[in-house]
Amino acid sequence: MVWVKPEHLMVSQPFWTTERANLFFVLQKRKAQGKGLGSLFVATIDSVFDTKSLPYRIIYHYDGDDLSISTVLAVSLSLKEIQTHWEYLEKAVLPVLAKFESEAEAREFVMTKVESLFETEKNKKVSNEAEPTKDVVSHKFHKLFDLPADEKLVNYYAGTYWKGRTPFQGKVYFSVNFLCFYSFLVGKQTKIQIRWTEITKLEKNAPLLFPQTFTVVTRNETYDFSLLVSFKEAYKLASQLANLAMKQ
Repeated sequence: MVWVKPEHLMVSQPFWTTERANLFFVLQKRKAQGKGLGSLFVATIDSVFDTKSLPYRIIYHYDGDDLSISTVLAVSLSLKEIQTHWEYLEKAVLPVLAKFESEAEAREFVMTKVESLFETEKNKKVSNEAEPTKDVVSHKFHKLFDLPADEKLVNYYAGTYWKGRTPFQGKVYFSVNFLCFYSFLVGKQTKIQIRWTEITKLEKNAPLLFPQTFTVVTRNETYDFSLLVSFKEAYKLASQLANLAMKQ
């Protein structure tokens, strides 16, 4: 955990020591990280009141004649991680702050910037958690197409199967021996399973109304698949697997 939603400190924080500081930012370490009597006291307080914090933090700090502000911007368990973010603030943010005419303008910029960084990290985490692992996808693939466990799934892509001008959004799967597609939308299931050895022609095209598409031709059918991302990679892999199957 590093960037956090800016949190204002309302009271004095005596249990922190300053490791680095500049005109706007302070990098601090929790005293309990050391071995002295004071550190032992802080550790005891943390234990009794269940207030233990992550050991490193960066705060925005301003101490004027009639105003004192401290706001937590980042926290971490790792010194190396917090130092990386400290260096980012010094190189990317601090030079910008020198251009503002007032502390209030500088503070508003910092809070907006850090909140944006926090939201970006949070969204990345949610995206990563939502993306299933390849093992999970592989298990689902074998179950959907009733394939033996030793049928290796090489890769898969979000894609669309076009039946005429009707799109069916789903996933395109490439295994060692099969090109497969599965879609389940509005209660309707679409499932395609083609052996690479059945393919007589594989070509890519860019129709006017559709995204970039590759066409798979067998003796009996023609299939059009489009991918919005990773098209070149997917087409190259399909060509390699088809050629490999023909040589066996």
